[in-house]
Amino acid sequence: MKELNVSVKEIAEFVFGSGSITNDRILKTRALEGQEIHTYWQGQYLDTDQKEVVVKSTFFDEDIKLNIGGRIDGVIIRDKKLYIEEIKSTHADFDLLDIRTYPAHLAQLKLYAFMYLRDNNLKSIDILLTYINVEDRKVLKFEKHLTKSKLKEYYDKTIFKYIKWIKTLSNHENERLKSIEGLNFPFPRYRLNQREMMAYIYKNILRKGKLYVEAPTGIGKTIASIFASLKAVNKPRQKVFYLTAKNDGKKVVLDTVKLLEENGLIAKTCEVSAKDSMCFLKERDCDPEVCKYANGYYKRVYKAIFDIFENESLFTQDVFRKYGRKHRVCPFELSLDTSNFCDIILCDYNYVFDPLVKLIRYFEDDAYDPIILCDEAHNLVSRSRSMYSASLLNSDFLRVKETSRYLKPNPTRELNQIIDIFEEVSIELIEVDFIKKDEINEYLLKSLRKLLSKLDQIFADDKIKFDKKSLREFYFNVSRFIKISEYYNDEFVFLIENVENDVQISIRCLNASEFISRTIDEHSEGCTFFSATLDPIFYYKNLLTKNQGDDISLVSSFKQSNLLLLAVDEISTRYKDRENSIDKIIDVTKSIVTSKKGNYIIFFPSYAYMNMVKNKLTESIVNVSFITQRREMFTSERKSMINLFKEDSETTQVFMFVMGGIFGESIDLIGEQLSGVLVVGVGLPALSPFNNVLRSHYDLTFNNGFDFTYTYPGLNKVIQAVGRVIRTETDRGVAILFDDRFTTRKYLSLYPKAWNHLEVCNDVEELKNMITDFWKAGDVENESS
Repeated sequence: MKELNVSVKEIAEFVFGSGSITNDRILKTRALEGQEIHTYWQGQYLDTDQKEVVVKSTFFDEDIKLNIGGRIDGVIIRDKKLYIEEIKSTHADFDLLDIRTYPAHLAQLKLYAFMYLRDNNLKSIDILLTYINVEDRKVLKFEKHLTKSKLKEYYDKTIFKYIKWIKTLSNHENERLKSIEGLNFPFPRYRLNQREMMAYIYKNILRKGKLYVEAPTGIGKTIASIFASLKAVNKPRQKVFYLTAKNDGKKVVLDTVKLLEENGLIAKTCEVSAKDSMCFLKERDCDPEVCKYANGYYKRVYKAIFDIFENESLFTQDVFRKYGRKHRVCPFELSLDTSNFCDIILCDYNYVFDPLVKLIRYFEDDAYDPIILCDEAHNLVSRSRSMYSASLLNSDFLRVKETSRYLKPNPTRELNQIIDIFEEVSIELIEVDFIKKDEINEYLLKSLRKLLSKLDQIFADDKIKFDKKSLREFYFNVSRFIKISEYYNDEFVFLIENVENDVQISIRCLNASEFISRTIDEHSEGCTFFSATLDPIFYYKNLLTKNQGDDISLVSSFKQSNLLLLAVDEISTRYKDRENSIDKIIDVTKSIVTSKKGNYIIFFPSYAYMNMVKNKLTESIVNVSFITQRREMFTSERKSMINLFKEDSETTQVFMFVMGGIFGESIDLIGEQLSGVLVVGVGLPALSPFNNVLRSHYDLTFNNGFDFTYTYPGLNKVIQAVGRVIRTETDRGVAILFDDRFTTRKYLSLYPKAWNHLEVCNDVEELKNMITDFWKAGDVENESS
């Protein structure tokens, strides 16, 4: 028999949900207000009254045992009548309230009434729903006399509705476990090392460990990781979290799950996307007074969940938008609430690791046992640092101050205190643009907390009319800064800097491995980090999990001879030498593009370098189309640029991209879609004050500050860039590394094993001949096969 524990409030809210979407901070504020109101009202009880009266009930239905519990706010006697009282705090206008305005409130009270009446063998009872206004403590009471038979009928009907959902969920979980037991690998054979990868992941989950897997392109990482994780699922409510850095990677995961479903898997898969990409409004505004999908959301959401759960298995962004429109609920919030009942959750890193964004229901509570799969894990180092960082701009406080007098309560005083702090620190920036401090300004934090308290009151009062949207981003920035300050330790710095004629105060994380590791240890069934590029592995292990966890490196199944890997090492691309490198870049580009018609990419370390080369390059090489990446590109523009690779062009196309950017990884250009890449420079991050702070910190921590800050992140960009060339077993292509550092002892020791055939060629004519011979050899091989 399946035994579940549930509260009366949970049942009432599930079956009779009501209310609108409100941000988490306001919910916390209102929870505190509710506690204060309860204490205030219960403080007026008589000695004969009882408060926080515990009630329990057990409900059996076939193979389910439901343990129901709760606390009644008050059992009181007034005018010789016994009342069950439920106390609710509110900001609402009493003229807009009646006993049925919030069905879940009345339902909760009725369920309590029946449980108390039954336990005390009463034939009837009076209920009292009491609303107390937070601002003025005015009281509005609704009372009703109910008989035992009516209450029992209501209780049974409500519990049966809840049980119906529990049965639906339970039946699905039973079918899921059976389907996993009988699930076979969906391909007739395993790729090289694919089975080995699955075994490592499976064992890692069983021991709730940390595992790093460097698995080259073509091994089938997605199917291997998901299949192994599903095979490790062995209990109800257990979930697989598949984390990706970019939206482009989600389609592969969804296609993989669909393939497994076609082979017998029964599972519910939820794609969680960014809120902005899900929103129905032209410009997102989650204010219930503005958005009809937020207004009354909780009254309609459970019907939407029932509907989507019964009719779909892959809950994609489009599916959530479809059911969101049908049931008039926010599709983003629907995806979060539906994820409670799903088996596979596909989302960004931040939903697991970011302290302000993570799904608390999974990564702070103990009701679930998430299995974490972290794809393209090399991205998580910089992302994890940003998750635990926060910044404030002086201009934002000045902007809010301009309209603060219209707000109630007026936050002008608190704003002025913070603006004064900005003015004080700006004096320190007269001689320099960047100041590092070891401790946070405590007076600033104190002032920010006071300001946030005022902002909480402003947002919590539904009667106040103002442009909430313009204030909301500011509110979240202040809230984030205060939250991040709570994590401050020796792995953080407090910074003051001039940023584009503005003063910025920041808390910057230098190493988030303590927090990433803690999330895995305390709230998961283990985590597997995998990527085609995790070199050097000690860099990632130190900056993600405090050098804890096992690691394996798997060999590529692709023929090494399919990639012509060359180094041009007589030229420096260091900042001071870049002007002198342009002619050689042009010569090498000519050698590549004249050897074979096709599509090629030149990867540069920065936009400035790319723009320095662009004009002279395009003037020097004729009959070639040049396409250049811009700093700001819409999603549609990026897709259009990728489509150019897939179209049959009459001329050779040369794309100029920035390493580590949106086109530097996670794009699959198969066969003739890409013939080669030229990687200009070793991809070092730009020299900057903050990077120098990182370097100093890593010198103290690892005795290797330059490599941890510059060399290793740069090398990853280079490996990713070269990785665009060979995506399948039949792909052939050319990759040229252009910089004198590429053949130094340090870099040679860091390359993947598959690069041990790297050759050096500095003569342009010889280079062209080598590339031409490579393509001819491929043609001969194709003819013979």
